[in-house]
Amino acid sequence: MSRRVALVSVFILLAGVAVWAAFRYRATRRNQLVQSIAESNLTPNTSIDSWDVAVDKVKAERDASLGGALEIPPELKHYDERYWFLATQVAEIEKHNIHTIQDYLDLAGMIERHELVPVPALTESYILLGIGQRANDEPFEPYQEVDNQNSNVQPAPVSPEAYRSLQNLAKNFNGRSYDLNNPSDRYALKVNMLSSVRPEALKILEQVAAAYHSQFDRTLPVSSLVRPEQYQHSLRRVNRNAVTIHAPPHSTGLAFDIDYRYMSVAEQNFVMRELARLKTEGKIEVIRERSANFHVFAFINGVRPPDDLITASLEKAGAPPKEEEAHHTASTERGKPVPVKHPKAKVRTKRVSKKRRR
Repeated sequence: MSRRVALVSVFILLAGVAVWAAFRYRATRRNQLVQSIAESNLTPNTSIDSWDVAVDKVKAERDASLGGALEIPPELKHYDERYWFLATQVAEIEKHNIHTIQDYLDLAGMIERHELVPVPALTESYILLGIGQRANDEPFEPYQEVDNQNSNVQPAPVSPEAYRSLQNLAKNFNGRSYDLNNPSDRYALKVNMLSSVRPEALKILEQVAAAYHSQFDRTLPVSSLVRPEQYQHSLRRVNRNAVTIHAPPHSTGLAFDIDYRYMSVAEQNFVMRELARLKTEGKIEVIRERSANFHVFAFINGVRPPDDLITASLEKAGAPPKEEEAHHTASTERGKPVPVKHPKAKVRTKRVSKKRRR
């Protein structure tokens, strides 16, 4: 009996070691890939060692006694109308007929046409941290949204140009080539493609990062840039803030996230004041998410869409039709919805709805 117990114990121990070894191998391999990706996306005068040092500095422990109390400006809080924040971004998409990127094939074409620009993994003022965490090494396939009401829906045909754009990008992107038949190369290419954004958003990112770096001598951590709808839907499984409406803001290439997890109170307050100022100037829409991110959406011409267009976009932003009608009625009674830059703009200060989206 004791011998049997000993054998079972040995078997359990060996199984545990095997699972640990497999997990460690995957983690090590993924870290190596991340290092490789970061290195391929660095500027010519920047080394991978510099990126490691910058990451350590971002994550370095701050003095908790400095900074005072956290002061969230009204501009970064929720509106009284819970769908207004997302509807503002949808209105901008509608106003300029902005294309929302469906999948990696679509993204490759946008990058090839220079509609999106690659963002370096590290500059003097910002660092990409956590981009493409849900990327995989599977072959590139067109995205087809699942229709639960119609199981006979066939995938939309993909033009040969879409595959050609991907192949052209794989030959030379960020100074290196990628073998589309190699899983590791596919993963690296996907993460590098996700490290892209529209020029209008990059301009805002660089502006905020420069101010932050000048004040604190640290690089601003950016955790998300463009996210095709294909990627957005996979991210939704682990991130409740990843919206799945028809036109997700990140799928336009105009949105990016700033990670505030490691920032001191003083750093957060400074960044929020910068973002609040840009929002007051009508250049961005922004919110402080509870998931440790500032979500920033850049307006194409630096001009906020009009309130009537935002109201008309409420249903597309997920608001039930009756709520849109009620909001319109209330707006008619009290005049147009209070502009964002108005100091008395209504915001949600106590309780954030579980249905909040961006």
